[in-house]
Amino acid sequence: MNINKILGVGFGMAMFAGFSACSTGETETASEVETTETTTEVRTETEMDANTDAMATWDNERFGTTFASNTMYSDWDANDDDMLDENEFNTSFYSTWDENDDNMLDENEWNTATADFGITGQTYADWDTNKDSKLDNNEFNTGFAKGDYMRNWDKDRDGKVSQREYSDGLFMMWDTNKDGTLDNNEYNTRYNRYYGM
Repeated sequence: MNINKILGVGFGMAMFAGFSACSTGETETASEVETTETTTEVRTETEMDANTDAMATWDNERFGTTFASNTMYSDWDANDDDMLDENEFNTSFYSTWDENDDNMLDENEWNTATADFGITGQTYADWDTNKDSKLDNNEFNTGFAKGDYMRNWDKDRDGKVSQREYSDGLFMMWDTNKDGTLDNNEYNTRYNRYYGM
């Protein structure tokens, strides 16, 4: 029986020694892997600048994808046909221009929005026909119609504006230097003010 105990203890010690030897090798391998991974994560300053530049611009596809990711378009689509008719189209602008959500546009909101949306040659007084210093929906629709945005953005001429036509229209309007991209200034100044979450 003593021999069995001795053999058992000896066998256990041999197993322990074997596991200890394997464990050291695995730790070294893990360290080597961590070192390799750390090395591959280091980027040159030029690579980081190139990546930052790419993220600092928005082409029409990226802009369209970003616009589609918010729910505003579907919120404006009152009849749920995945298109905006003229009334829904006008409402989309009225609601986004109304930054304080009081269902009226004051002169400051109008001035900011008309500058951001490139509306020139008109004054707040031209739109505020009842001269109460607030634009209601009717006054807005009358003034906004002068810009002919609905017709210009409705590329397939079906009398409605799809989500893609809407985002394309915004992109073209805000790409003021016509280089096919929006830089962070063009994007952040406008998109985040009106459509950002």
